[in-house]
Amino acid sequence: MSSIPDIPQELVAKIVGELRDDLPSLRASALISRSFLPWSRLHLFFSVRLTPRNVYAFRTLVSPSSDVAMYIRRLDIPLINNDLPSSALLPPESLAQLPHITHLSAHGDPFGVRQLSDVQRALLGRGLHHVTTVHIRILNHVCALPEWARVLNGCSSLTELDIHAESNGHGWATWNADELQMPAVPTTEGQNLPRLHTVRIAGDCKVLGPLGRWLVPSGLLDTLHTLSIDVVYVRGDYDLPDQRPALVLAAASQLQELTLHLDPPMTLATGDSHPISLASFPHLRSLHFKDGEDANVSDSLAWLNQFLHLGLGALEHITIDHGMIQRDLLEVPATTWYALEEALLRSEDGGPRFLGLTFKGYNKFSFGSPDAFDRHAFDRFEALLRCYLPRVETAGMLRIVR
Repeated sequence: MSSIPDIPQELVAKIVGELRDDLPSLRASALISRSFLPWSRLHLFFSVRLTPRNVYAFRTLVSPSSDVAMYIRRLDIPLINNDLPSSALLPPESLAQLPHITHLSAHGDPFGVRQLSDVQRALLGRGLHHVTTVHIRILNHVCALPEWARVLNGCSSLTELDIHAESNGHGWATWNADELQMPAVPTTEGQNLPRLHTVRIAGDCKVLGPLGRWLVPSGLLDTLHTLSIDVVYVRGDYDLPDQRPALVLAAASQLQELTLHLDPPMTLATGDSHPISLASFPHLRSLHFKDGEDANVSDSLAWLNQFLHLGLGALEHITIDHGMIQRDLLEVPATTWYALEEALLRSEDGGPRFLGLTFKGYNKFSFGSPDAFDRHAFDRFEALLRCYLPRVETAGMLRIVR
């Protein structure tokens, strides 16, 4: 009987064409030689999500052979290390065994970065050499953040960083975010820092302090095109110093898209004589506001007017994603609506024309689900906005969605 490599390629193509692109077929064909059906392994192992059930099998699968490892592009490591013994953590060389991985999503500290030696940390960094996107979710292991930062400082291919840090009453009670020793700017000659294009920060607002102490002095935000700061303030957080301005200003020179959570509105005053305004962002084209159920629409619109008071610059789109209902709109002073129209209709010779203002409205108690905002309520909400912004509506700039 002929071996698989001896089979005519036309026959191989015919067999491949007859197989369905479903999980059973992929699993069956993945058992065949790599030279026979490489596409099956690419489909099956392109994206791998670890679970407590398969983490041991994964370590065994990628360690002795690259037949599978070479096809993995995305690795998702959800919350598995809180309930498993330390032996279940992935060894630092795991990523180095995945030569084509580009996306890493990790919950907490799956590699045990806090206990790694310099040699082990170098092995982990080598595995991140080709990674372009990293998503880190931290629940209780906020103490792992400085070690993650040290490892990522050496990831020169990294362009997108997504950090979601939340507290459930345990992590922040044990670890003070202000006491975290974030890594200093690398001084090693020849070390190439990441050139980040996108940074997204979400969760507990207290994570902004340590992230600012890492990202701002290192210049990692200098090349940023997209910045999202969608953090939540609760109870005593409103009395803390606002950490958002430092991050926003560090990214201002090249920033094209900015998302802010305006509960409370971000501080615009700075240490110098020039407050933060749209003029601080020469290339900004899209501005998005995300506000929680406790946010004040009137305060947010007043903040927007102040932010736009020096002109629209390159701005083309504004989206206000508030937990708004009709009552919230009625509480906004008429002078605020008028000032907003004046700001949006102001045109500058030679500059790009402002294209649109989008309002998103939904029931405050629907968790953002548009289905909970009945049609009649939405119609009243829409009519009220068109009444308050008639000139913006006439200019074709107003868009209302749910």
